[in-house]
Amino acid sequence: MTRWSLLVVPALTLGVAALTATPAAAQARAPRTVVVEMIQQGPRYLFRPAGIRIQPGDIVQFKTVSGFPHNVQFYPNRIPTGAREVLNRAMPQRMGDLASTMLVQPNQSYTINFTGAPTGTYDFFCLPHQALGMKGTIIVGEPGGPGSTINDGEPTPAQVPPASE
Repeated sequence: MTRWSLLVVPALTLGVAALTATPAAAQARAPRTVVVEMIQQGPRYLFRPAGIRIQPGDIVQFKTVSGFPHNVQFYPNRIPTGAREVLNRAMPQRMGDLASTMLVQPNQSYTINFTGAPTGTYDFFCLPHQALGMKGTIIVGEPGGPGSTINDGEPTPAQVPPASE
């Protein structure tokens, strides 16, 4: 081999490797914020959308529109194993276990960050309007856990549309 090829071949190899390598930070997906509206529509109270799919690390922002007061409360027996502690830490100024504060004004919001949340199905409701059917489902990653099999009015995993990026 000539001296020239001893210099060029390693340089070309390094250049090609640098062009094809993608840093881990570039591959990581940025967290997404999904807004869920809390509304009264005639005699009905509902979350819109009632079912969402997110990934761990995504953020759900519950926003009041009409029909106050509202809150967000998770069924303790319908969340994945290990989710209770993660949710309680991610829910600021809780009213109780797995329960947000009451939102009583238009455009108030309550934000839950699902960083570190186990994958699975999370069923939730609005305490003041639970008997009126104000219920919803969040699927983190893939459906699973007790929320996937117990249903009393909230969307089933099959009814929750795919996540939009």
